Amino acid sequence: MDIHVRIVELLKKEKIFCLATVLTSNISDVRPGQKAIVYDKGDIVGSLGSTKLDSDLAGLAQKAFKENKSQVAEIEAGVKFFLNILSPDAQLILCGAGHIAIPLARFAQPLKFRVVVIDDRPDFASPSRFPNCKIIAEDFTAALRDYHFSSNTYVVVITRGHEHDADCLIEILKKKTVYVGLIGSRRRVRFVLEMLAEKGYSRARIKDVFTPIGLPIGAESPEEIALSIVSELVCVRRKGSVQARALRNAVGIDL
Repeated sequence: MDIHVRIVELLKKEKIFCLATVLTSNISDVRPGQKAIVYDKGDIVGSLGSTKLDSDLAGLAQKAFKENKSQVAEIEAGVKFFLNILSPDAQLILCGAGHIAIPLARFAQPLKFRVVVIDDRPDFASPSRFPNCKIIAEDFTAALRDYHFSSNTYVVVITRGHEHDADCLIEILKKKTVYVGLIGSRRRVRFVLEMLAEKGYSRARIKDVFTPIGLPIGAESPEEIALSIVSELVCVRRKGSVQARALRNAVGIDL
């Protein structure tokens, strides 16, 4: 398959990948302008013609993935690349359209999160309350079961009750996500997580859920809570979930 066709396919499917373009080269078989695709697991489309060169390129791309930024890099053979990390804007799904969801949607959009709001109450899940957001006003289970999660999806569960929390998480934890956060008191959260365990979800998968949600900034008002949540989303996106959990563990808020 032509590499340009593959690039278009990956963009349509909202996949994250590195597009490596040769800038300069001392090797006759590797030409300036030549392109290769490197996936986040290290696989390459558009080999440079040498296992050693491909391995070196994969290593450079992994560094760019880790730093989450495009860059110029050079391998020992004298080949210089522009490594362009291409990814869709992060998709943020808000399960629940209550008072915290409004500032959260507002704060997230300038940070390049595409916001989707799901709630079974049309009066709450409405364009007037959530401008520039995708609105799904239907049952949580049906909406999440049918919705496409990309490789760059974040989910925040802020429904009006633990039954709805559990319904959402039962569907969400079946899918691959970057982040899943659950709001609620410790009692409510433990009740929901115990329900998930009874449904057969592994402790490891349940442990992926960030709860209580948000970075520990002492938030009280809806706007402050929304700020703590969006700060955690940015931390996960820029620094990874390990760093985000380290900030939580520092003050002992993780369950």
